[in-house]
Amino acid sequence: MPRPTDSLSAPPPLQLVDSTLPPAIGGADGWNYQQRAAADLDGDGQVEQVVLTARVELYRGRPAWDDGQPWQVYIEEGDSTRTYVFARYVQLGTLAMRVGEAVDGKPASVVLIEHLPDHLGVYEVVYEGPQRTSITQRFERMLDPRGDLASPRLP
Repeated sequence: MPRPTDSLSAPPPLQLVDSTLPPAIGGADGWNYQQRAAADLDGDGQVEQVVLTARVELYRGRPAWDDGQPWQVYIEEGDSTRTYVFARYVQLGTLAMRVGEAVDGKPASVVLIEHLPDHLGVYEVVYEGPQRTSITQRFERMLDPRGDLASPRLP
């Protein structure tokens, strides 16, 4: 017999990966913008690499941002196994990545900040090993897209 749905049950896992975007590797095939961080994210004593990358052309060594571009974030193990945690086309916005501190015996997490003219979202990614992640939306706010402060500053 099916179990009745509990109205207090946890929401379905948050999905930030658009499956129609093929996985990218920072620095390859036009994915010229990248930021990297290193941390032990799964508590196994080994350092993983977190890579944020965007598909953008470089002009004199600087990104030539368009009205929008695809962005991806993945976590890479020492053996090059990659787990993608973000893959979206970001229109008129930007994505920032930070590594959160390890707290109360729990390993570090990845914090993503998505800033669009009309939306701001902060997500926390907990990595437990290859293809095992949980993503929590920590903050979301709709923004007034009008005026001088509407557009996020691109790096």
